[in-house]
Amino acid sequence: MLTFALIGYGQRGKFYLDTLLKFKDVSVVAVCDNNREKLELAKNNLKLSEDKCFSGDDEFFAKGKLADALIIASMDECHYAQAVKALKLGYHLILEKPIAQSKLQCIEIAELARKYDKKVYVCHVLRYAPIYASIKEMIDSGKVGKVMSIQQTEHVGWWHQAHSFVRGNWRRSETNPMIVAKCCHDLDLFVWLTGKNCVSVSSFGSLAYFKRENAPKESGEHCFDCKLKEECIYNCLKFYTKYPAFAFASGQYLGDPNDKEAIEKAFSKPENPYTRCVFKCDNDVVDNQIVNCLFEDGSTAQLNMTAFCEGGIRTIRVCGTEGMIEASMLDNIIKYWRFGKIGQEPQTFKVEIGETFGGHGGGDEKMVEDIVRALSGKGDSLGLTSIDKSIMSHLMGFAAEESRINGGKLEKI
Repeated sequence: MLTFALIGYGQRGKFYLDTLLKFKDVSVVAVCDNNREKLELAKNNLKLSEDKCFSGDDEFFAKGKLADALIIASMDECHYAQAVKALKLGYHLILEKPIAQSKLQCIEIAELARKYDKKVYVCHVLRYAPIYASIKEMIDSGKVGKVMSIQQTEHVGWWHQAHSFVRGNWRRSETNPMIVAKCCHDLDLFVWLTGKNCVSVSSFGSLAYFKRENAPKESGEHCFDCKLKEECIYNCLKFYTKYPAFAFASGQYLGDPNDKEAIEKAFSKPENPYTRCVFKCDNDVVDNQIVNCLFEDGSTAQLNMTAFCEGGIRTIRVCGTEGMIEASMLDNIIKYWRFGKIGQEPQTFKVEIGETFGGHGGGDEKMVEDIVRALSGKGDSLGLTSIDKSIMSHLMGFAAEESRINGGKLEKI
């Protein structure tokens, strides 16, 4: 029986445990969360005894090693210390991205994993998303020749930006720069798809829109007391009653998702940070950014991250010496051109992702399933997201932020 423990029973942590419960030879034996209400939910959902539920990580780690593997799905600022303690206790890790808050912290975690001979898997779930797996297969089979450039757009979305990066937990750069917190996925795809390391980056970006100077004249400090709430697309009352999963993710409402009245009540309190006007928060992370990447073989890639779109999708273009690929996670359709004929229509096919209750185009569940196979010692595991394979994306992200802060100055990796 393969056993797991979890720190952080939020949206991501809960999903991982829900997925693990699908396996007959897997058991969840302990949960830690500093939110007592979430901890009680975990206790009931997982049928855990009181002595296996911990309200603080000091208390959790004081009990020694409780499981074969630990899932760390806590806030970014906790990852480093928790990962270090866990590795020293002998845990294998499933580590929610980002790995840590600095280049040196990431490197130290990787070194400790090697020192203690423990597996650390970073949650770069897009490597497992069927659409990107299909693109990787096409590239490796030579369909585009040698990859010369990749353009990826991360459509963060107006609603996701407001929820996570304006009102939410990732709104401040001291937690992590947005290009690391949100887009280490995308930078990781560049490395994985090409099989090459990045040698230098440059970046531009800013907080251009979600700031007080752009607030409408009659807007209030909070949605519930704003004269413009009925017409404002960022009205939190409308958003969280329509999408209660995000009310849960905020940690401000953990009750019945169908009880709209209760949700409205929870999001009508000034102490709830998710009720604030999006133009009057204490956010300082960017709402738009580009990253230019140079790879060791002279090829290039560019990431465009923007809040100003419908959101929840990614698009990609891979340009090679012999062909080109375009794809979108909006419809999971891949278009492929083989060079040699001017004006040709692309070959077009749809990637089926099957039934999924996770996200990221089906990648979430496939990653968890593959990690279970790996930790169970089964030889058919892909093991795509080990920390040694995943760390380059973080080195690129932290360098990109340095470049952005310094006006686009070239930064070597």
